[in-house]
Amino acid sequence: MKKPEIFFIFLSLLLAAGCRPGNNKGNSDTKMEGEPAAPALVFEQERFSRQSASCEQDSNRCARVSAVYPLAVAGPEEAVRSINDSLLAYVKVSLAVFSPSPEDIPTSLDAIADDFLEEYEAVMSEAGEQEGSWSVELEGSVLYQSDGLAAVRLGTFSYAGGAHPNSFEYLLNFDARTGKVLRLTDLVRDTARLKELAELAFRQARELGPDENLSEAGFFWEGPFALPENYAMTEEGLYFVYNPYEVAAYAMGPTEFTLSREELAGILNEF
Repeated sequence: MKKPEIFFIFLSLLLAAGCRPGNNKGNSDTKMEGEPAAPALVFEQERFSRQSASCEQDSNRCARVSAVYPLAVAGPEEAVRSINDSLLAYVKVSLAVFSPSPEDIPTSLDAIADDFLEEYEAVMSEAGEQEGSWSVELEGSVLYQSDGLAAVRLGTFSYAGGAHPNSFEYLLNFDARTGKVLRLTDLVRDTARLKELAELAFRQARELGPDENLSEAGFFWEGPFALPENYAMTEEGLYFVYNPYEVAAYAMGPTEFTLSREELAGILNEF
């Protein structure tokens, strides 16, 4: 199912929560002289898997729900709790492909899987002898860690009938001491310059000339260039992803690129 609208609403709610007074502890890299270093965050991979009973007899008539994702298991208590709350919320919204809004998402992964498997069985019962396999999968990993930041990638894939599957990549940056979700304005000091650099990189990734009209090339829905919703710090620099449907039709696929730390010199905050 196509779910970008639900995700962007969900993302806005998370960011708003992270910016409430009391949640922002200031620059995570600022440390008083003599203050002990915050304990490093430690992540471990969690696994969840469910499948329909029919998978045992026929792999062509099968529905599966699976997730592999990181959770923090050690570090500052507040950061561990906040990061894990955010990650679990993203895991749930990624797997709950039949929930019409974030408010309707079940509270447990088992309940989410029940909804998916029950919907599959209902559709297959109506289809009679027709075969078909459904799946919703999530694979997550820690992209980058420093004393002040942890960046996590959650890649999702789903197919529940229809013309094609859907895949999205969600990128999250966390303050390693507080667990706050970091925005672009936390990562860079000059978003206007960042936008200029990103547009150049976008055009290079899509093999478009510097003066070529983006709308006529099929991007940004006749609007101006915009920075993506998904970005992450890495060892190399700032990694950007435009998911399918975000700025172009599904057939155009995702667009991804990295702005190096050298390119971002002077505007990139240290993490």
